[in-house]
Amino acid sequence: METKHTPGPWRYEAGTKTIRAARENYWLCSMDSFDGAVDHEANARLIAAAPELLAACEDLVNLWDEWVRYSEGLEEPLRRSIEMRVQQSRAAISKAKGE
Repeated sequence: METKHTPGPWRYEAGTKTIRAARENYWLCSMDSFDGAVDHEANARLIAAAPELLAACEDLVNLWDEWVRYSEGLEEPLRRSIEMRVQQSRAAISKAKGE
């Protein structure tokens, strides 16, 4: 399946109010509001992490499907692969939360 969104990674630099595609330095969006009631930093971090979160979730789903189809005799290699993808997912989640 072809990706239709701007490829990641995306980045948010505190204080700029913009999110850019890292490779092309392409402006994606601006974070602002009139009332100041929105936490722009938290929203921007989550948006910037979107490509990694999508990729991590897709990897886990695909790996699960593979596990279901071919689990006999492949438990250990797939377990290590799942652990690696879970670590990637945790890193992307941490990025989204600004941790």
